[in-house]
Amino acid sequence: MAIVKNSMDELRNLSIAEISSLMASLATGKPEYIELMGYYPGTPYDRPVIYYLSETIAQDDGFSIINLVNNSQYQLKLSFGDSISLTYCGIKGDGTNDETVEINKVLVRLYNMNVKNVTITGINRINVDSAAKIQLQSNTNYFLDGTVEAMPGSTNGYELISFAQTVNTKLTGGKVKGNKYSFKAPDGSYYKMWRAYQSYQVGEYVYVNNCPLKVISAGTSGGEKPAAPLYIKCESTTPKLVPSNCNPSYNENTQVTVLDGSVTYEVVHNTDLGEWGFGISVLNAENFHIQDVEISECWGDGIYVNDAYNGNIVDVKCVDNRRQGASIIRGDGINILNSQFNNTVGTTPESGIDIEPNSENHVRNVNIVNCTCDRNEGYGVLITTPDSLSSIRDVNILNLTTRNNIRDGLACKTEGDSYSHTILNINIHNLASSGNHASQILIEGTNGVKIRNGRIENAFDYPLVDLYKVHNVKISDLEMVGSGDGVRIRKAGDNITLEGNYIETLKTCILDDHTDSKKENVIIKANTLKSVLQSSVDLLGHSFLTIEGNSILRSGTNGIKIRDIKRATVTTNKTNNIGLADNNTQYGHIVIEGEASEIICENNILTNNQGLVMLPVGIIAESPQMNYCTFRTLHSHNDSNFGPDQIISNPTVTIQDIR
Repeated sequence: MAIVKNSMDELRNLSIAEISSLMASLATGKPEYIELMGYYPGTPYDRPVIYYLSETIAQDDGFSIINLVNNSQYQLKLSFGDSISLTYCGIKGDGTNDETVEINKVLVRLYNMNVKNVTITGINRINVDSAAKIQLQSNTNYFLDGTVEAMPGSTNGYELISFAQTVNTKLTGGKVKGNKYSFKAPDGSYYKMWRAYQSYQVGEYVYVNNCPLKVISAGTSGGEKPAAPLYIKCESTTPKLVPSNCNPSYNENTQVTVLDGSVTYEVVHNTDLGEWGFGISVLNAENFHIQDVEISECWGDGIYVNDAYNGNIVDVKCVDNRRQGASIIRGDGINILNSQFNNTVGTTPESGIDIEPNSENHVRNVNIVNCTCDRNEGYGVLITTPDSLSSIRDVNILNLTTRNNIRDGLACKTEGDSYSHTILNINIHNLASSGNHASQILIEGTNGVKIRNGRIENAFDYPLVDLYKVHNVKISDLEMVGSGDGVRIRKAGDNITLEGNYIETLKTCILDDHTDSKKENVIIKANTLKSVLQSSVDLLGHSFLTIEGNSILRSGTNGIKIRDIKRATVTTNKTNNIGLADNNTQYGHIVIEGEASEIICENNILTNNQGLVMLPVGIIAESPQMNYCTFRTLHSHNDSNFGPDQIISNPTVTIQDIR
């Protein structure tokens, strides 16, 4: 039968007879135990805490090891089995005080006792100005049955829950909340986040990105975020600036003002508000798991992953964080599943998910599955490298929804063409993207991006897909509907394939920037195109161009228009309803202009809308700069009538079987 005690004092003062009974039970191999009904006197729990007699020589810590008053040979050792709630360990979780120091002591003790399942309950407030954080331990499953909250403070970097240097650690449930709306200004008030068309009063503190401002003339802010430079004194200027964002000409008596609408601010000196307050930080960790947690209002990122390997982020909600919903800085084998990253706003980049290694860092093998990025002030998903020394490769994205983000829905970009080798093998399948205020897809300076299946749409005058200095990109089986252009190719690009897509736009379905930048090996194949006002295809300055098997349902002007093209095939396309936007101008189903050489145009099928006053021409190819071009087997469907073909007579131009 267990010995029952009601207080820690009773436990320490076991009688000699009780100790003798426990010692005798040890000899039988079936040790008796003590049930402690309350950790503190008068504080009952719904189940007892269990202690056994032990010959350990560990130090009395008032919790797991208890010295006995009446016996110095033995001590009492706590036994929770493999599960415990921190309420049994003296942690109140009542939201009145910062218990972080006590919580961390308990977590270490439980780890040393090999307790595998720990529940953190109640409201746990953290004083971020004291650098406090809840430090999880390895080989433990943590269940957050309550909240972890940052107290008001002015520290620009913190971690509320840390996975640092852990292995096989799991956190499930609960809410983590930062201090985005209780970040302290110099006068003890709270900084306000800049908003468009917002009234501000004299003396209020406002931040624009990381720059602190004080209102010196009341008014209403403008419609766009103002440029607000930091004004920080340099500790050193040689051989480099320290800090890096300091101003070499700093003068403490200089007032730096910022005009914004009818408001005037002054920049607060020597203050960088930063962006490094994290809800959950995963640093130098392996085999981590975060599930069913809501992280909100953090000064920086909801979840920050750096130097982490083989981790899962599952069913989380990152909402209204200031810099990012989630960031991956360095890691390998990171899975983000069934999660939401919404309403990120405060300081750039303001994205839902940001995969962005620092210089000389690398990210590998990331899977993003069944996730939503909605109403972020920046990008929905941003994949980017800062220089040629960092890299991202092997990212797979499945069933991603990006919508209503202020910038591009999905952006995969480097800082320049010379860094194109730093982003490799990005695969996106079944993308749903709509309502983003810039392009739905931006691919810039990358190598090896494949996007397949899904639907993207937009009512804004931006290209649905913007390709800038890209290499080895394939977009297939994607439905695109928009009020601007469809797919735009800018600057240099090579090995670009657009295949099996449906593109319906107000402007041009597929176009480039009409510069002479090098564009090679572009394949436009088996797409269905519909342009209300402009051409379906309009390209300039390509070599090794293939336009094959496309079905053009409607074009406002020309069907396919190419200029200054070398080595191209335009074959087996079907063009219908050309020139519907302007019935007073004659357009062509296929138009070839400028320095055109080695072009084969054959087996195309053309149909005209018979209600037009001025019938489009089948082929317009009159440039005297054309050489070694072949036009043959051009069919008219349903005996359509056409204006006379306009093909230049040239010894190097071959014309065969044109209707």
